[in-house]
Amino acid sequence: MRSLIVLLVLGGIAFAVYQAAKSAKEESQEGRTIESLPPTVRHAVVQLDRSSQAALFNEYEQKKRKLSVAYVAWFLLGWHYLYLRKVGVQFAFWFTLGGFWIWWFVDLFRMPSIVRSCNEQIAREALQTLGIGQAFRNTRATDMV
Repeated sequence: MRSLIVLLVLGGIAFAVYQAAKSAKEESQEGRTIESLPPTVRHAVVQLDRSSQAALFNEYEQKKRKLSVAYVAWFLLGWHYLYLRKVGVQFAFWFTLGGFWIWWFVDLFRMPSIVRSCNEQIAREALQTLGIGQAFRNTRATDMV
């Protein structure tokens, strides 16, 4: 039983390292195109002029979270929720010891969707910050997932 747990942990760590390296490579090749934005904001960005699009890209690129960094944070004592701006969830994660290691292990596979959700929120906030996302101002946080 102990060897199975050790094998699962080592396999999870190897998978995390592989995913972090793969996502770092993809992130370095990602350009500043509308397709690189989350799908929920693309329709609003298409309607903007070039200067507004450039301002949005600058704001989004400064704040967006990277999957490779999230995997590294996951590996280092489960800091990934803090990196992804979910402080309350982070404390719950720590107090339950990562859901008795089950939550920690499941997050290994959920990480892409968690980062994608965080980046969608950041893109919507960037639209609101620039004053060009009037349609998103009344959107509730539960609708953004």
